[in-house]
Amino acid sequence: MIDDISARRVKDMILSEGIDMVGIADADSLLLGYPPRPARALMPEARSVIVMAVAHSLGAVQAPDIRLWTRNKMQASRLLDRTAEKVGRSIEGQGFLALPISADKPVEIFKRDPETGRRFPYTRVVGHLSLKHAAVSAGLGRMGRSNLLLTEEFGPHQRIGGIVTEAPLEPDAPREHALCEPGCRRCEDACPVGALKDGRYDVDPCFVYWSQGLERMRPRRIGGLPRYLNMLYRNLKSRDLLVETGQIFITDVDFCIECMKACPVGSRRRELLGRVPGR
Repeated sequence: MIDDISARRVKDMILSEGIDMVGIADADSLLLGYPPRPARALMPEARSVIVMAVAHSLGAVQAPDIRLWTRNKMQASRLLDRTAEKVGRSIEGQGFLALPISADKPVEIFKRDPETGRRFPYTRVVGHLSLKHAAVSAGLGRMGRSNLLLTEEFGPHQRIGGIVTEAPLEPDAPREHALCEPGCRRCEDACPVGALKDGRYDVDPCFVYWSQGLERMRPRRIGGLPRYLNMLYRNLKSRDLLVETGQIFITDVDFCIECMKACPVGSRRRELLGRVPGR
C-alpha cells in the first residue's frame, strides 16, 4: 500500500514487485502513435502516466523456437498486468482514479481509419494507449529504427505496461539521445518480409508475418493471386493452419522477432552475449 502519494513511493512499490524499469510521463505531454490515443481520452482528468517495463529473458530471445520466447513474453505481460492492478488499487486508496493499461490484449481492431473513415488495406490493431510512445515520454528509452522501444540496458528486449492516473506525480525527463548505433541496419537486413526499409516501417507485411507466419499479404489485385495461392499451398503442405490458429488464440503465439534478435543495443545483451563469437 502507498502511504503517501509521490512519484518516489509509487516507483518503489512498482520496483518491489519485480519490475525492471519504471518512469512517469505528464499525461498532457505524451508522444502519440497513430491513430492518436491521448491519455485524457481514457481519463478526462488524467495527470500522469506511469510506464513499467519487464525485461525478456535473453535465453528465450536466442532460443531456436520462438514459442519459447512467446511463453516468456506471456509471463512478462502477466507480471506487468498484476503489478498495474495492485498499484492502481493502492493509488485509488489515496483518492485518485487509476486505470491499468494492459501489456497485451485486448486491443482495438479497425477496418477503417478512425481519423479519416477510409478503409485500411488490411485490418489494423491498436492499443488503447501507445505504451512504447509513453515509455519514450517517461524517459525509459527512444524509438529505434526497428519501430521498437530501445532502452539503454535491455535494447528492444522488454515488455511494457502502464497506469493512467489522476495523481499529480512528478514526471521524468525524456531521454535526449538516440540509442540506435550510427549507420546500423541490422534490423532492416534481418526482416524476412521487407517491412523495415530505408528507415521506414510498413505495418501490414510485418503484422501478417508476425501474427500468421505468412510471407505474403492477401493480394489487392487479381494479378497477385497466383503467387499468394502458391504461398498458401506451400504452407499447407508443411503446416496445419487450422490447429495453429487455435494455438494462436489460446496462447498468443508469435512467428517473428528477427528485428529484436538482430539489434545490438543493450548493455545487458553485451554483457551476456558479447563474449560469444559471432554475436
